[in-house]
Amino acid sequence: MQLYFKTKPFNIKNRCYYKLKARCLHISSASIQFMKYLIGFCFSILAVVAHAQNNPDEIIGKWESTDKNLIVEVYKQQNVFKAKVVWFYDGDDTITPISKRLDIKNPNKTLRSRPIVGVDILSGLTYNAKQNRWNGGKIYDATSGRTWDATVWLTNFNNLNVRGFYVFRWIGKTLTFIRIK
Repeated sequence: MQLYFKTKPFNIKNRCYYKLKARCLHISSASIQFMKYLIGFCFSILAVVAHAQNNPDEIIGKWESTDKNLIVEVYKQQNVFKAKVVWFYDGDDTITPISKRLDIKNPNKTLRSRPIVGVDILSGLTYNAKQNRWNGGKIYDATSGRTWDATVWLTNFNNLNVRGFYVFRWIGKTLTFIRIK
């Protein structure tokens, strides 16, 4: 095998040496084989990491807000991602159990009698592999009764960002959630 450097190889007792920066470097066939394995290993690690970052189901699971006042469960239904309320804390009303709290601020009067626990607050999210985000969704705010456009992305495996916005993404608010194991 001929390796090409700026200097020419020379032989001493049937060994191949290359003169690099006034030093002699001996490259054995075992070293070359080791480098091939190392390069192959690096490429396989990169392939695994690239695949893990483009997994659309990666957001499925339970997530807790960084304020520790909301837990949601993200699930998939017919290639569309949704999230429902599992638990929440309301400091304004500590007497009424959360299972009895109703969605009283919903603009749809027929939905005001439903409990908040179990309500889908995120809906319509679809995965965009090019952006590595879940776009096209809606987020419902039960405290105000408003619905906003939403986009979701992971900063790492355990941090989920949800951006609720009105028309333009820069007019909105981002909530951060931490995965519950």
